[in-house]
Amino acid sequence: MTWNILIPIFLIAFSFFTAAISAVTGMGGGIILLSVMTLFYPLNIVIPLHGFIQFISNLYRSYLLRNHITWSLAVPFFMGAPLGTFLSYLIIKMMPSPLYPQLIITFIIFYSVFRPKSLPSLNIPNWGFFFLGVIVGLFSLIIGATGPIIAPFFLRSDLKKENLIATKAAVQTMGHVLKIPAFIALSFPFENYAWFIFFMTLFTILGTKWGIKILFKVNETLFIKIFKIGLFLTGVRMTFKIIFE
Repeated sequence: MTWNILIPIFLIAFSFFTAAISAVTGMGGGIILLSVMTLFYPLNIVIPLHGFIQFISNLYRSYLLRNHITWSLAVPFFMGAPLGTFLSYLIIKMMPSPLYPQLIITFIIFYSVFRPKSLPSLNIPNWGFFFLGVIVGLFSLIIGATGPIIAPFFLRSDLKKENLIATKAAVQTMGHVLKIPAFIALSFPFENYAWFIFFMTLFTILGTKWGIKILFKVNETLFIKIFKIGLFLTGVRMTFKIIFE
């Protein structure tokens, strides 16, 4: 019984730090939290709970940075994500393994980090974010943390660090909020985890607020390096997961 209480308390406290990481770097916190949660709970419980918590985390982050959101990227994404999520809902029971989507995402991550200057960047046109929204929605119910799919496409010269964090948070808010009705339709009992969700989201909000204060103090050049390091570490983690799990 003691162990059953200590695990949620640990995860609640841990969510503070992962939210702060995401607020500073724009990524990493969500996938770290997802990875740690899978050590204690099965994936069919982790992905719905993680989606709800990340919805709050990204919503609050985008609210704090609302004046920095690049809407020309966010709006096309908003239009594509519901379509992708609906398709994901239709195929989730038919897909045997999320291995192939993970392979694709890992390739995109390493390409964006180590791309030679002679090869094209992932700087897609604004309307391309509609299709990015479809893809993220498609994978959202299958692999849980979709931040690594989005992150490489935000390495753009026309986005300052605040724009990157704010816009990425805004589009991820849409991606995560769509999971909630989808999992309700799939009969996930969110009400059974109400107290856990409440305290996780509370500590996520506190961590996000603290992280945003640090973000404004980070140098622009240093931020890009940190963002790429975060991408690289995410790619390494996903490679390890593909090979050993």
